[in-house]
Amino acid sequence: MKLYLNDTSPFARLILICALEYNIKEIELIWVDPWEMPTNLLAINPFSTVPVLQLDNGDVLYESSIIATYLTSNSTRHTLLEYQRFALGKMLIETAFRHVSLTRYSPENITPHPFIARTEQVLKQALNTLSEYDLPNFSAKEAPDLASLQLAVALDYLTFRLPNLVQSYLHPKVIERLSTFQLRHSFALTTPEILRVKSRYLSK
Repeated sequence: MKLYLNDTSPFARLILICALEYNIKEIELIWVDPWEMPTNLLAINPFSTVPVLQLDNGDVLYESSIIATYLTSNSTRHTLLEYQRFALGKMLIETAFRHVSLTRYSPENITPHPFIARTEQVLKQALNTLSEYDLPNFSAKEAPDLASLQLAVALDYLTFRLPNLVQSYLHPKVIERLSTFQLRHSFALTTPEILRVKSRYLSK
């Protein structure tokens, strides 16, 4: 299989972490910059977004939650609580990504886009409602469920991009619980600093 990705996408990182946690091997990594709309990415995904998973038979999947569910479907059965946690993590990532993008690419000397204030308000509310029980504990050898991985990736992305919000609005016990995920092998291997090396294959 081929996974199209870049080094700072939280959506692509979720797929890498799922592959590592569920021991899915032989994934070739194709590094692209989706903002430049490269032809090889557009040929399989007209939206020019990452991640994109191209299967061995040539079929293509894009949108991170679809890819993650496909990769882990043989290993997990999801409960309602897990679906809720998965949705929470997905909305956190998408809202944070929108906030960061709008802030970064806003022209200077103009009134800030109203969505910037709105996304920040939503993120504050969401972080403030999280409890330590939203991120369950797992042993070192046990693979967390997909919903917990999604939420942990979301919170880690917020820590990376919007650390002031995390420190101000996320409960210390949730930050402590997040640190146990950040120490997992799959998380350590997929930080932006590590991914900038841009290895060709995913391996444990």
